[in-house]
Amino acid sequence: MADPFIGEIRMLASNYAPRGFLMCDGQQLPLMQNQALFALIGTVYGGNGQTTFALPDFRGRSPIGWGQGTGLSMHDIGEAAGTENVTQLVANMPIHNPVVAITANATSLPGVNTNQVVNAIATSDTPIAGGCLGIVNDGAGTNYPAYHSGKDNTGADLPRVDLATTPVTSAGPVTAAGVISTSGGSMPISVMNPYLAVSFVIATQGIYPTRD
Repeated sequence: MADPFIGEIRMLASNYAPRGFLMCDGQQLPLMQNQALFALIGTVYGGNGQTTFALPDFRGRSPIGWGQGTGLSMHDIGEAAGTENVTQLVANMPIHNPVVAITANATSLPGVNTNQVVNAIATSDTPIAGGCLGIVNDGAGTNYPAYHSGKDNTGADLPRVDLATTPVTSAGPVTAAGVISTSGGSMPISVMNPYLAVSFVIATQGIYPTRD
């Protein structure tokens, strides 16, 4: 392995850091024993800056370049953010207008019925055998008789008029509005990319990187 720059981060397939490197696990180091590394990273990743400073913590995290790319958000060096799972909220959903629509086609009821009517006050609120419809009696208490025997007080037939109904046609479509019932379980959704876990290590010994 070529001499690394102090502070250089490498990926390894092993589960330990070789000599001159430490695991990038957020551990805090004594400042006095690691002055060269502290001079490069300071307390960007943690520590009190007087006796300790912290290493980057790459456990379960992926690196990105710091700064602000074109059309992207600003990210300061050492910034750690993100989550493995999110829960979808109503505010995250696209604007929509749920509608319940029940459509009925045009329907025709061709049946024709003929009723007979007499010009006399109805006397019964139930049909009378051989009788007919009369003038609805709206002064008979809580009931409203609509049927008549079709005869006068002497038993003679009263003049009757045939009342025929016409076919009934319903024009469609018919739309009924309603409320959609609540569903779902608010389970978190994973937003992690496909991944492979490896070791991130940082050089604590090596060549000090100069700016020129």
